[in-house]
This record gives sequence, structure tokens and C-alpha cells, in this order.
Amino acid sequence: MKLSDIITSKDGSLSLTKLAAATAHLNMAIAFSWVTYSKGFTAELWMIYGGFAIGHATADKAIATVNSFKTKQLEKTA
Repeated sequence: MKLSDIITSKDGSLSLTKLAAATAHLNMAIAFSWVTYSKGFTAELWMIYGGFAIGHATADKAIATVNSFKTKQLEKTA
């Protein structure tokens, strides 16, 4: 796996959705790390971060699954 795989589609083109998600996750990780460094460790803060990351991954996979299912259904009817 290459680092560029984080922001490219399966066909090798740049995916703006993946770029936006990766940028948001990076910015949030930096912000949460900075708050932890400056104010000390708080488990609640990292639970919020973990919840966001897991929630986003779950929603992303669910949307991809639904879109894939719809595409297959359309191909069957055509």
C-alpha cells in the first residue's frame, strides 16, 4: 500500500471525497493531540475522537455498500 492510496480511487484518479476525509481526520488528530499536550490527557476527549472516526468509517462503508447494491440492481434490470 502506498501513501497515495489514501486519496485515490480504484481507477487511480484523485478522489476529492477521500482527500476531504483524510484532511479532516488529520486536522482533527492534530487538534486533539495539541489539546492533550497542552491540557493533559482526558479520556473523554479521545472517546469523542474515536467515536467520530469509527462513526465516519461505518457511515462511509454503509453508503458504499448501498451504492454498490443499487448499481448491481440497475445492471440486472438493464
